[in-house]
Amino acid sequence: MKFPKIIAIILAVFLCAGNSGMAFAADSDLSKLVLSKNEVSLEIGDTQSLSATAVYANGKTEDVTIKADWTSDEDSKQIASVYAGTITAKSEGTAIIIATYKEMPQTVKVTVTKKVKSLTKDKQSLDLRLGGTQSKADIALTATYTDNSTELVSDKAEWSIDNASIATVVNGSVTALSPGSATITAKYGKQTVTVPITVEIVKRLEPSKSQVSLLMAGPAKSETVELTAIYPDGDTKNVAAEAEWSSDNEKVADIIKGEITAYGPGKATITAKYGTKTATIKVDVDNTRKLDVDKQNIFMRVNQTPEKVTLTATYPDGREDDITAQAEWSSSNESIAYVSKGEISAYSSGAAVITAKYGDKSITVNVDVEIPRRLEILKDNGGSSVAVESISMKVNQDVDLALQATYANGSTEMIAGKAQWTSNKEDIVYVNGGRASAYKSGEATITASYGGKTASVKVSVDIPSKLTADPKSLALQKNEEYRINLIAVYDEYEEAVAEKAEWSVSSDKVLSVDKGLVTALDNGTATVTAKFGGKSVTVKVEIGLADKLEADVRFINLNTGGTKTITLTATDSSGKPIDVTGEAEWKSSSPKVADVNKGLVTAYDSGKATITAKYGGKSVSIPVEVDILQKLETSHRILSLKSGEKAQVKITVTFSDGSVKDVTADADWKASNYKIVDVNNGAITAKGYGKTNVTAKYGNKSITIPVDVDTLKYLKTDEVALTMKKGTTVQVTATATYMDGTDIDVSKPALWTSSKITVADVKDGIIKATGKGKATITVSFGGKKTKVLVTVE
Repeated sequence: MKFPKIIAIILAVFLCAGNSGMAFAADSDLSKLVLSKNEVSLEIGDTQSLSATAVYANGKTEDVTIKADWTSDEDSKQIASVYAGTITAKSEGTAIIIATYKEMPQTVKVTVTKKVKSLTKDKQSLDLRLGGTQSKADIALTATYTDNSTELVSDKAEWSIDNASIATVVNGSVTALSPGSATITAKYGKQTVTVPITVEIVKRLEPSKSQVSLLMAGPAKSETVELTAIYPDGDTKNVAAEAEWSSDNEKVADIIKGEITAYGPGKATITAKYGTKTATIKVDVDNTRKLDVDKQNIFMRVNQTPEKVTLTATYPDGREDDITAQAEWSSSNESIAYVSKGEISAYSSGAAVITAKYGDKSITVNVDVEIPRRLEILKDNGGSSVAVESISMKVNQDVDLALQATYANGSTEMIAGKAQWTSNKEDIVYVNGGRASAYKSGEATITASYGGKTASVKVSVDIPSKLTADPKSLALQKNEEYRINLIAVYDEYEEAVAEKAEWSVSSDKVLSVDKGLVTALDNGTATVTAKFGGKSVTVKVEIGLADKLEADVRFINLNTGGTKTITLTATDSSGKPIDVTGEAEWKSSSPKVADVNKGLVTAYDSGKATITAKYGGKSVSIPVEVDILQKLETSHRILSLKSGEKAQVKITVTFSDGSVKDVTADADWKASNYKIVDVNNGAITAKGYGKTNVTAKYGNKSITIPVDVDTLKYLKTDEVALTMKKGTTVQVTATATYMDGTDIDVSKPALWTSSKITVADVKDGIIKATGKGKATITVSFGGKKTKVLVTVE
């Protein structure tokens, strides 16, 4: 009954708009009226605010929410009311709200339901499987309203799923689509509930075989495997046909619905995926244990008949198979040797490597085409030829050299006439067809080349093969001389060449050399070099250097003014000892304590020093102690004095040599508090109450004597309580008892105080009553206190 009345209202509004043509034309700038929502769902008691926007022909917009006229018919008002765009839900049902601005209306459909207090589901989670009755499930959704009434609202609620590829949900009815996990959400009113769902989730995925071996030939080329899905509840299922299969090497092996087929030798990994789980199967095809060829090294001639190589595969079961035609063959240099299915053809001289590969195994064949494995230059040696690396010649001499080639098959051939011979210095040695001719003194290298290989020999013309010096090293003292013997060694004889050689030194300040005669000039090291016939030799020379430096004493103990002489001995590299006391460099670490001059040490003051001697690159150190104290002692370990009392303290010192000396007058005396004691050359005078330390210092030692002054055992008064009349006085005596038992009247030096001077005042022990009441008189002396109680009547 409500909807006809609503439609009538809408028609009336539009008719009114049509009858006012002139006014509408006048307001033609308004293009349309747009509401923020055209449908609203509310629960009883809820409100919803809408906005109205006027859109004009020129594109401008205006918020006319307040200006618009918001109305509804009588029936709609029972369901929802509206004021200035704010809708209030009142009772269940459907209402039409109309917003009108400048005679242009817009409607809003309002649906009002009971307020949902809670929403419950009959299933907390779903576990579905694909196929069969387990692929579907229904969720019953019950709404509880604020009036405590309930209703089954599965077909009224708004259903959604966060992964639509896993399952569908319509009015609570769920259908599984593919393996995986998702969450279903149901919304009714303002309440929502969620239900987690899993589809075809397996706990484990197990293939019937984890390792498969296939052969390219025969029935073993393919094999079928099963794939078992094990579910959490223990159920199992063969999902080989439904699983997603893949191979990481399809050229070796591939799989379709659980059937593995071999396509080529090698290894592959098959992967099965079902749901969220995966499993793998290792596959090897024609997995050979080893490859063998019947020829490993081949020597060939250019254009000879091709060589045939047979390739055999041995499988793990011990079976052997000729796979020459099936293998992959290659040559490292096809311009030298080409291969096809094991047949090798030689095209040009050189070396190549033939490789045969089958599956993951490979093997090589070395091919030499007219290439020697080794070249050697030979020289006649008394009727037989021997290999040489160097030869000596004289000017105008000719020598015939031979060249031997060794091939891969072990055969040898003399090829001096075939090889190419060269000399790097043809002005010294020229070579042609293996004949070497010497023209002048010098060195050259002859090289023979053949088939890509080379061999060389060094040639010396009128040059010694070796130059030696005797001795190889020298140890001299300053101004000493020595003659070096220089020998040139040839192939057939030796010659003394000291006077012919060219001599030089690395430092002419250290030494000089003339035709092998070396003269030492100064301390240091230098190198003597001799050159002759293109050869050179060096001799290391040490002058005034020591391998070892030693002093005749290791420690020196002196008194001030004392002396000690150190003798210094240097041993050179030849083992000869020399007294270098006067030539060494001497130094003291503390000349104020002890100084040194050419080994003579003189003590000047107490303390420690280190004497260092340097000579010939070596050094030695001797520690020196002068008047070093071992012990400092005092006649008094502790002192207790009275004010004005004196005490004499004596200080003695024991030196490192055991001697003892009274150093009371020489020591440095100091008191830490001069208000308590005074000290002078060990005489300590007590000045005032307290404790202090007296320190005596001598050399590097010091000693401390604790001193206390006026230290009392206790303090007492002859009166402890007094009753007095105002205006009267009483003399109280304070007596100090010292640690030694003596008593002294300290009434005057003591400190007297009153707790209340308006009652009683005090000075030097004389107490005067000043007013009625009670007071406490306190006397202090030598760190002690006592009290007198006073009552004034």
